[in-house]
Amino acid sequence: MKTLLNLLPEENKKDIQRKLHFRFFLWQIFLLFALEVLYTSMLAGTYVILDSQLQSLKNIKQQDDKVGGEQATLALYQQEFRDTNTSVEVVGKMVKNHFSFTQVFLLLDTLLPEEIVVDHLTTKDYAVLLTGKAVKRDDLLAFDARLKESLCIENINVPISNLFSQDNIDFQVDFGIKKECLKKSL
Repeated sequence: MKTLLNLLPEENKKDIQRKLHFRFFLWQIFLLFALEVLYTSMLAGTYVILDSQLQSLKNIKQQDDKVGGEQATLALYQQEFRDTNTSVEVVGKMVKNHFSFTQVFLLLDTLLPEEIVVDHLTTKDYAVLLTGKAVKRDDLLAFDARLKESLCIENINVPISNLFSQDNIDFQVDFGIKKECLKKSL
C-alpha cells in the first residue's frame, strides 16, 4: 500500500492546482488553435483548388464562346457560299440553254454578199424572215446558194417572185436556224 502524504500548505496546493489547470487550459487552447489552423488550411487549400478550377472553367467558356462565334461566322459564310453556288448553278443552266441571236447576225454577216442590203430582220422561235434589196438577181441567187450550203440553216424559202426582176430586187427570204447554232459557245 502506498500512502500519499502532501505536506504542502493549502495555499501552495491551490497554487499548484491553478498552475496545473492553467497548463491544461493552455494545452486545450493550443489544441483548439492547432485544429483551427488545420481546418483553415484545409479550407484554404479547397478554396485555392476550387478557384483554379473556376478560372479554368471560365477560360474554357471564353474559348467555347469564341469558338462558337467563329463557328457561327463559319456557318454564315458556308451558307453564303451555298447560296452563291446555287445562284451560279441556276445562271449557268440558263446561260447553257440561252439562245444568242447574235449568232444569226454573225452567220448572216459571213453569208451576205456586199451587193445585198438587209432592211428588216424578224425572228419567231427559230424561224427568220429577212427582207432587203439586192443589186442584181445573181447576187440574190448567190445568197440563196450560200444559205443552202450553210450547216446552221434549214428550210430555206426564197419566193420565185423575188427572181422576176433583173436589177434592184426587193426580196424576202424565210429560213430556219438550228438550235445548236444559236447556243453560245463558252
